Amino acid sequence: MLAVTIVAAGGCARFQPVAPGTNYGPTASIQSFTLKDTSVHYDPEVLRPGVQRSAVQAKFGDPNESATSANGLVVDTYAFYPDGTKFVNPTVRPRNIALGVFTGGASLVVRQLRLAQTEKKLTLYHVTYGGDGAILSVHVEQPKDANSASPAETSAPAAANAE
Repeated sequence: MLAVTIVAAGGCARFQPVAPGTNYGPTASIQSFTLKDTSVHYDPEVLRPGVQRSAVQAKFGDPNESATSANGLVVDTYAFYPDGTKFVNPTVRPRNIALGVFTGGASLVVRQLRLAQTEKKLTLYHVTYGGDGAILSVHVEQPKDANSASPAETSAPAAANAE
């Protein structure tokens, strides 16, 4: 029964831990636990057509997700909390493995459910870049939690919403 619950909870969250954590400093440990980078804040001036990818990465860091579209364009996804802080993708850490073994997998279920609840509050920005590395469009995906205000709603108008 527990294995079924673990598998079911594993499919709940979009941003799954894929890489083991390599930075064990105090800041990285806090970010791993809170899933927030409080040093990075949403800025609508950065996510507008014509801004270079290097400028976006300089301001927001690495994207939470990056892919190539069917027509060969780079699409980066950035995730922000309602307060404007950046979501930090979860990482596999030794403590997670130890807790999973010690609790018989129950900690994994709790972590996945917590991650799924957190992701409902995030505003996602799907940024499409042209061949020259400049933003072509930004598609904003509002939080699934109706009680959350997105960073775009609490600050100046966001970038183009077309894709």
